[in-house]
Order: sequence, then C-alpha cells, then structure tokens
Amino acid sequence: MKTALVVSAGGFQGLGIVRALQQLDRTRVLVCDVHAEHLVRYVCGECFVAPPLADERAFETFLLGLARHEHVDAIFPATAYELPTLARLRNPLADLGATVAVAGEELTTTLLDKLLTQQFLDAADLPVPELLDPLAHDYAQPLFGRPREGWGGRGTVLLRNREAALVHQADFATHVWSTWLPAFEEYSADFAIDPHGHISPIVLRQRLRTSGGFAVISISVRDPLIVTLAQRTAAAIAAAGGCGIYNTQIIAPPDGSAIVSDVNPRTGTSATHALAEGINLPGFFLGTGATTPVPDLPTRRAVKTIRVLDDIVVPQLHPTPRGIVFDLDDTLVKHKEWMLEKLQLIYPEVFSSRVDRSDFLLCAAQLIDEGERAFLIDRLLAMLALPESLRTAAVDAYRAAVVASTPLFSDVEATLKTLKAAGLPLAILTDNPPETQRVKIRQAQALGSIDAVVYSREHGGEKPAPAAFLQAAHALGIDPAQLVMVGDNYFRDGVGAIRAGYMHALIIRRNGTFLSSNEALAATVPDAISRRIDVLDSLLSVRHACLSP
Repeated sequence: MKTALVVSAGGFQGLGIVRALQQLDRTRVLVCDVHAEHLVRYVCGECFVAPPLADERAFETFLLGLARHEHVDAIFPATAYELPTLARLRNPLADLGATVAVAGEELTTTLLDKLLTQQFLDAADLPVPELLDPLAHDYAQPLFGRPREGWGGRGTVLLRNREAALVHQADFATHVWSTWLPAFEEYSADFAIDPHGHISPIVLRQRLRTSGGFAVISISVRDPLIVTLAQRTAAAIAAAGGCGIYNTQIIAPPDGSAIVSDVNPRTGTSATHALAEGINLPGFFLGTGATTPVPDLPTRRAVKTIRVLDDIVVPQLHPTPRGIVFDLDDTLVKHKEWMLEKLQLIYPEVFSSRVDRSDFLLCAAQLIDEGERAFLIDRLLAMLALPESLRTAAVDAYRAAVVASTPLFSDVEATLKTLKAAGLPLAILTDNPPETQRVKIRQAQALGSIDAVVYSREHGGEKPAPAAFLQAAHALGIDPAQLVMVGDNYFRDGVGAIRAGYMHALIIRRNGTFLSSNEALAATVPDAISRRIDVLDSLLSVRHACLSP
C-alpha cells in the first residue's frame, strides 16, 4: 500500500490528480487544501485543512507533520503556488520517506518564469518564440505579451501599435513579448518524470476548444513533428533534473513549423486525457505503471475527450440523524469481486483438472457480471460443459471458501471513520445468509467500527419487510424516526426503511454492481415516500448529508 498526498487539491487541477490516483490499486489518497470546503472533499475521503502558504513556517510544520503521521510515500502539487515551497522541502520530506513530485529549487524557479523558461529551452536548442522589444518593434505585426509568472491565458496583452505600447510600458519587464500569431494550432504534451529521471510515455493532444484557460475538448495527436518536439522537450527537462508531472504547450503556425511556447512544471488541468489513452502519469511517478508495457504512439488508443461539469447533489437532512443503518453487499462490500475471489479459491480443488483457469475465470466473470447469484454454480457447470455430479463438491467448496480480505469500496473506511468520529452509532442490516455475511464482516477490518449487525433472516424476513429495520433500530437503541438507511436497492432498502418509520433513506448508485436504481421505476413510489429517499453516487456524500455543515 502506498500513500499519496495531493497539495492544494481543492480545485479542478487537484481533482484530475486525485482521479488518476484513485484508479491505482493499493493506493491511499490524501488531499490537503487551505479551504475546509472544496469540491475534492466530495470525491476523496481523507482531507486535511492546511495553513496558508504565505505562513511558511506553519505550512512547513503542517506538511512535515502530516507526512510523518500518515506515512506519506509521495507528494503531488496541484497548482503552481506551492511549487517553490515543495521544492525547498524536498530533502526534509525525503528524510521522512516522502518523495516530492517537484524538481529542485533552481529548475523550479526557472520553469515558473516564462522568460527563464524560454532561455532554458533556447539553450537546449529547442524552437521557441523570438523575444522582441516593445520599444524597438516596428509594429508591422502586433506584439503579444504573456506574464512571466502566470498561466491559463491570464493577464496577456496585445499591442497593435506604438501608442498602445506606450500605454503598457509598466508591463514591459513583467511580460515576455513575441509576434502575435493570428492563426495557429495548439497542442499539449503531458508526461511524468519519475525520481530516477525516467520519462513516462508522452501524451499528446490537440486543444480543440478551451474555456477559462484550459482545454475542454482535446483529441489525440500522432503528428511526427509534434511528437519529436515533445520528446526533445521532455528529455531536456529530465536532463536538467526534472521530477514530477509536466504540461508543455506547443503551437504550430500555418507555415508548417512548431515551437515550444510554455512549460508548466505541474499537471495540466486537462491532463486527464492521459487516462483515456491508458497512461496514468501519477501512477508512473509512483512506480506502479513503470514496468507495464505501454503501446507506441502509432498503436496507442486514440481518443477525443470532452470535459463537462457534473454536479454532485447532496441532500441536507434536518434534523441531523442520531444513527445510520447500512446495507452490506454492493453498499459497503464489492459483492461481485468477492464472489469471483471465492471461485478463484475453489478452482484448484474442484476445477483445475477439468478446465483451463483462464476459461474458468472468463465464464465465472461473465455470469457474475450478468447478475447470476442464486444458481451461479449450476450455470457455471453448464457453460463449461462439466458434469452435474460436480455440483455438490463445488457448492460445498464455495460455501467453505473464505476470502482473506473482504473487498470494500474505496469510500467505505473514510466514511465510517468520519461518522464514528462525529459520534453517530452505526449498524449493518443485511439480507443474505447469516453464516456467509458473518464471515464477510469478520474478514473486513474497516467494519470493526460497526456497533450492531442485524441479519434480516433471523428477524422475521428480508427487506423490505419492516421487522428487520425495527430490529436494527432496537439494536442501536434509537427511535426509527431518527435513523437513516443507506443501501443500494431503492425498493428494498429505500421504500422498506421509510415504511418502517425511518426518517430518510440514501441509495448509493455505483458502477458495476448488481443493482442500479432506475428513475422511471422509482417514479411509481408515492410522493410521501419518495421525497424521503435520495440517490447518491458516492458513500462520501452520506457524511455530508448526515452531519451538520
């Protein structure tokens, strides 16, 4: 297990890094931001409030303490603001075992200044815009000025004539000036340089449409000229001690040339295009993808990515509930993955002499993904053309197999931890066979914080019958009208809880589970019940709904 911390992670740049890290196996993701309320806290379970960067001593104490206490392995910057501080703290953090995805102070200072960056690129024999003097320019063509310290197209100045130049004399020293190009194509090269100086596969995309300074529509690029220029730029940065994730801007005028216009020594807001191509840049830096073969550019997956706003809606429950009851399978436990792990465990004993392992797993995965549960072994034997006489041995082995570590969704541990810290009693109410569910819960360390477990079959019938809901309330010693039910089944968990007198129900809609609530079907539920049921996309939203802001 590796622990990665994203600094200043509360905005869209931080969101992109967090999303990439969350795709990695055995990777714990932490974020810190100066603001307690920010968008990433709704998608990442472990968030910390950092002191302002301006208070260097307080921020340094906070960061070193967090790295030490949480055993952080790698630290990623989300914006340019924290780069100088992280560059300065590289060695103290390394002493704590935390590798910082930032170059040393000298290179970081250079790449944060567009003038110094251009001089660096020019010294590396890379094509860059010609620097011009606004006072000496003849203005046969307008001049374009970019702030030496800035990004995203902010603060740019267009000088069309000498009179305009005189008005902007104060900007001469703070900007870099080059000929304004009325037409060009704009490209981004995203890549990572790991702590050993190795360069990741370079992800090239054309910025087809931008909004607010970052690309909202990008398309994969395979142009040899752009590819070569991006590779040379990455090599120059790596040779100078580059470390971390980089975003390089390349522009191509109509004359067929190409120049490097900018280098950002941190991730680009639109670098999530890399994930769509199958390249995880934070993962490469961590070493999780360094040994995985990546296709060459001509054969790599080419995509168009479109970035859109996607609202997270969290109901605010009033009054605040006094306790929460959770369903188990597909709410807390990855039920399909648990089932497949069980089948993998029994393969050597029951099936290895009769069917190839890959064929066995393919059929098993298909049946589980199609939703087969009650007759899984029967269907599996039929698909593999195996004799029915194997059924008893297979069923007995399946029931006896114990998954060493019950697979939980990534948002479970952080959610339960936060709710417990807030003093809310927690229960589990589950329908499946008690003997099976007891083993699942025992093998899930994070579920040790649960105060009570109720097996519906032991209390008068499965959900949506009210008896088990009432038993869960009794086990917690809380009136049902002060409880919230959290589950994955709109009708069994949601309607059942409300009819049993619960104050509210929250239904978690996850990708790849056995159930997914359907709005049209849910519309059949009477308003008096449905207005007390909300559908959420993450368990993290439960804590924001149930805890007072």
